[in-house]
Amino acid sequence: MSKATAPRTPKVRMYLSEFALSTAPRSPITPTIPPLSQGKKAQDQGANAFYEQPGVKIVAASLGILLLLVVFILWLGSLFEPQVQDTTTTNQVTTTTSEETLPVASVEAPFSTLSLAQAKEAAQSELGRFVELQIRLEDEFNVQAWGEQSIVTAKDQALIGDNHFIQDDFEQAINAYKAAADQLAKLLREAEQEFAKHLESAMEHVLSLDQVAAGVELAAAKIIKPQDPELLALSLRAAQLPQIKDLLLQARNLELTEKYAAALSVYAKVKQLDGQTPGLEQNITAAKNAEEKQTIRKLLGQGFKYLEQKDFDNARDTFNKTLQTHATNAIALAGLEQVSQRNDVAIILNNERIAKEHLANEQWSQAVTAYDAILTLDDNIQLAKNGKQLAQAHARTEKVLTRISTQPSKLSDANLFAQANELLEEAQTLKYKGPRLNALIDSVSQTLTLYRDPVLVTLLSDNFTEIVLSNIGKLGVFQSKVLSLRPGEYTIRGSASGCRDIFLTVTVLPGIEPIEVLCRETIR
Repeated sequence: MSKATAPRTPKVRMYLSEFALSTAPRSPITPTIPPLSQGKKAQDQGANAFYEQPGVKIVAASLGILLLLVVFILWLGSLFEPQVQDTTTTNQVTTTTSEETLPVASVEAPFSTLSLAQAKEAAQSELGRFVELQIRLEDEFNVQAWGEQSIVTAKDQALIGDNHFIQDDFEQAINAYKAAADQLAKLLREAEQEFAKHLESAMEHVLSLDQVAAGVELAAAKIIKPQDPELLALSLRAAQLPQIKDLLLQARNLELTEKYAAALSVYAKVKQLDGQTPGLEQNITAAKNAEEKQTIRKLLGQGFKYLEQKDFDNARDTFNKTLQTHATNAIALAGLEQVSQRNDVAIILNNERIAKEHLANEQWSQAVTAYDAILTLDDNIQLAKNGKQLAQAHARTEKVLTRISTQPSKLSDANLFAQANELLEEAQTLKYKGPRLNALIDSVSQTLTLYRDPVLVTLLSDNFTEIVLSNIGKLGVFQSKVLSLRPGEYTIRGSASGCRDIFLTVTVLPGIEPIEVLCRETIR
């Protein structure tokens, strides 16, 4: 006859029922324990505390003696117990079982066994709930500091359950274990509520930067649950409150003196210490806005200073920088408009001045370039249009007068002579007559005077050669002919039968000698 082997259980706190059952052929109390992550240290400490109770030691000694008696009785029974035979109907072969038979007293009805097993399992389940709650209380909470008596009371209730379990009174065991577990559950619930209340109050004091009040609440919470992560984190925040308050005061003083960049640097330090500091983000935003306004004021002031100094390039750059900070700033936009207007006026006045200087120096092309610079701003600016036309008129007059002065022979043509006279009159009315232009006017005036009166010119021929004179026409054949011609350049053509034509170019001026026109070269 073999003893029933007790199943292996996790290392949790063991109660009296587990030792009592080890003396009987029943399985010990095996609590149904859900998977836990608690450490072995809390479990071993709880078991040692339980074993050292005086009542437990007495019961354990009694159970040891009882165990020896049961073993002795079972050994005597095994000596006189007959073997059970099994007879087959076909071969009538009798076989002696090799296994030990169970005592008659251990045989129970199937339905009764099933009911007992279910009740036992329910008792084990309640015991497991009790053990889980005990482990959680002892691992997570400092229960010895505030709930030791409640824990002892619950343990005593669990021992009552053990006694009922040993006597197979599983229903009473269930009730006792459930009552013990409910006591621990209530204790745990009250502890968590009290802890949450102190932690919430501590958070409110931290947010109001009240380190003293926060410390009181944190100390109360630490008594209940000293290793809670939220508690540790909030304690760290509370410890930094004096430094945070000092930094916030520094930042505020810097803002009052409009040192916003330095204030933002201090706020950054506060954010490193505790980014959840109440009002921190609003303070940072306000400081940034104030710094932006300060920057805009400085840029606008500098821009208008450049404008007054007529430093239009720097003024334009400064106003544009302002718009990069505040794209719709009306003052910066107005400043740019003033820059544009004043700069345009300055460009106009400057180029007009330059153009007039070039006109006075008889530098007509440079004057035209200066007026063109004005017209690039607006091609309808009348002073630039008039100035450009004036400069071009001076240039054109100088060019024609120079041609007349260097090629006066063209004045033999009456039309050209008349045009030269008109041009001379216009030149004399020009506004900008420098030394060069005045010299040309005098030279052309003398030339026109010289070429104004006709000159008597004598042509000699052989009464055989046909003569044609430019600007006059055919003169026919003659021996001698006197003509009244305007001074200038003329071309004479002579032709005769059997002779090669001749061409003569002569310049008619006062005192000209007689001109002989004869065809002498015969054609072979």
